[in-house]
Amino acid sequence: MNKKKSVYHHTLLGIITIFAILASICSCSSESSKAKQTQQVSGNLRNENLCRQLDSLVVNTPGVVGVAIVSDNDTITVNNELTYAMMSVFKMHQALAVANQLERTGRNLDDSLRISAAELDRDTWSPMLKHYGNNGDFAITIGQLMRYAVISSDNNASNLLFSHIVTPLETDSFIRSIAPDTTFRILYSETEMKQNHDLSYSNHSSPLSAALLIRKIFNEPVVSPAMQDSIKAYLSEVTTGADRLGSVVSDADSMFFAHKTGSGYRNERGELMAHNDVGYFCMPDGRDYAIAVLIRDFNGSEQEASAIIAKISRLVYDHFHTLL
Repeated sequence: MNKKKSVYHHTLLGIITIFAILASICSCSSESSKAKQTQQVSGNLRNENLCRQLDSLVVNTPGVVGVAIVSDNDTITVNNELTYAMMSVFKMHQALAVANQLERTGRNLDDSLRISAAELDRDTWSPMLKHYGNNGDFAITIGQLMRYAVISSDNNASNLLFSHIVTPLETDSFIRSIAPDTTFRILYSETEMKQNHDLSYSNHSSPLSAALLIRKIFNEPVVSPAMQDSIKAYLSEVTTGADRLGSVVSDADSMFFAHKTGSGYRNERGELMAHNDVGYFCMPDGRDYAIAVLIRDFNGSEQEASAIIAKISRLVYDHFHTLL
């Protein structure tokens, strides 16, 4: 099992106290065939235990794991200097861009589109085919397409939104105009990535960029309130990846959880190109945090990659509950 060097960078937002300045800094390094980096844990002693736990988990993973955790007071990142294929995580970005385009053109989610049967790919992940795959040409609302794209990660729905409403490049441009962190890129549709799997690496993001965006969706205005409320509702109803970040929710009391997953093809080495989850948690006392776990070039099964995301989510969930 190859050890991956990781980079831990902890930033205490707000006034840096003398205590934080004097806090210890621990570092170590290990060789990796895929990345030569330095692990570093620094800053507030309260977070050092979490960082050590994350460190021991990530360095023994047969892939590269990137993590970003954002709360009111703190930001912790792991391997944030690298980029990761987003896969269907970009459908969260797409939903915002679609909403913005509808507002600009005076349309809404209830407006219908006429879809040709020839526009559907019957050999891709697409739950909407159960309802629309055998009926020839059909009409569907923009809101229904957005629901399928976000909640079910439907590739046909995403492709149709790109071809009828807003292109990948237009999506990239809009998100760049509102994103707290622009270390991401959206260039290609699901159709294009299916035709050339290597293009998946070009639709990429850092963990911090993804975590900051989902937290912004739930805390700041981005599009009109009605549009944004719909997107927030869709993210809270996502049906994919129940064994990833959200695995901690079943035994949590009144925890609000929303997320967007992304899963990739296998590269020429047989590794999973991507296995991701980006989530937003809000606790009963009103405290919240966003977390992104993005995994690239993983030499193992999807179930094993999901288990790593679930372990990270448990560590972070337990950390926040010890601060009560």
